[in-house]
Amino acid sequence: MDSFLAALAVGQAGTVIGVDMTPAQLRKARALAAGWDNVTFREGYIEQPPLQDGTCDCVISNGVINLAPDKYAVFAASAKSLRPGGRLAIADIVTSAQLPEGIICDAALWAACIGGAMQRDRYTDAIEAAGFHIDTVLDNSDYQFRSDRASSATAEYGVTSISLLARRT
Repeated sequence: MDSFLAALAVGQAGTVIGVDMTPAQLRKARALAAGWDNVTFREGYIEQPPLQDGTCDCVISNGVINLAPDKYAVFAASAKSLRPGGRLAIADIVTSAQLPEGIICDAALWAACIGGAMQRDRYTDAIEAAGFHIDTVLDNSDYQFRSDRASSATAEYGVTSISLLARRT
């Protein structure tokens, strides 16, 4: 959905490239993109996107970075693909406290987007270390987790959804 909203925003003069690591999701996205001349989808990983260095104006991620084990690599790859001044616009899950091993190693909590969440200050530090200046961080207070286990982890470790806008320096 984000790729198509971005395509509407950039118009026919712009190009949107979606990246996914799963063949099934790529097939679905490509089928949905039929008739959209300015949207393409490529197979790849968020840590190593199939993009030329310095060619993108904006990198968008909606709840995917928390699923990546190496967030430093994700932010470095994002910075590498962006032109100077390019933007990083993300929504993601972060925590106020470090998650214990029992949550980090719990597959169900990874699937609920909690097990891979990074502590908020470390998350923003990683973005800045990759060469970004953070413009805005907003709490998405309306975001709610569905399962009881996810809600429990949310209450105990300060798991929350944020939206963040940063610029490559």
